Amino acid sequence: MANAQESNNREITVLELRNYLLKPNTADRFKKYFNAYFVTPMHDLGGYTLGQFKIDRANDRFVWFRGFKNMETRVKFLNDFYVDSKTWKDFGKGANDMMINSDNVYLLRPLAKSISANFLKATHKIVVVNFYSCNSTLDKVIALFNAEYLPFLESIEIKNTTLWVSEMQENDFPRLPAFQDKNLLVSITSFENKKEYQLKQKLINEMSNQLRQSMLQLITIQNTLLLIQ
Repeated sequence: MANAQESNNREITVLELRNYLLKPNTADRFKKYFNAYFVTPMHDLGGYTLGQFKIDRANDRFVWFRGFKNMETRVKFLNDFYVDSKTWKDFGKGANDMMINSDNVYLLRPLAKSISANFLKATHKIVVVNFYSCNSTLDKVIALFNAEYLPFLESIEIKNTTLWVSEMQENDFPRLPAFQDKNLLVSITSFENKKEYQLKQKLINEMSNQLRQSMLQLITIQNTLLLIQ
């Protein structure tokens, strides 16, 4: 049976980024319930909870990451947990009673062949998720990131960035819907604390005009999610 420590050493090729809208002022209660009843049973069945967060200045959001070895292990896990497990039968209703909507989910795969499940460092308290909608320009944006943007981030000592695109294999557990946008690039970056994040953000804002213009020309829409442990 896999425990939390073992799951951190796993390689994942499928990531769910799950953003729940909760009833007002229930984020802390939901997190306690989630950790008390779901984390260990999910790990034991091969669904690895990789990080849990609040959204800055929101008391009704619970965001978490769940990783899998591949799509085959994902669908097996989802059936084992949501259909067959005693855990979900006993405690699923209690979780659902605190939620308004749980369908804001992105199904992603890493641009790298695989990603270590500990890519969200446990000591890092801030995670920034950038969503880049690239209308027919995704390949060009990826090339620009690899050639110029990621080296720029490394030059200002931002080294904890991973890149993801949508997993376009069929979502074979439609009971849990997910966004699968073929034009989407997602970057996930972790920081030790808010002070480091704010400092690095100032440095990002000082990128060259040439790189900034190249990104603006290719990226249709950019949205940012600031997550706090």
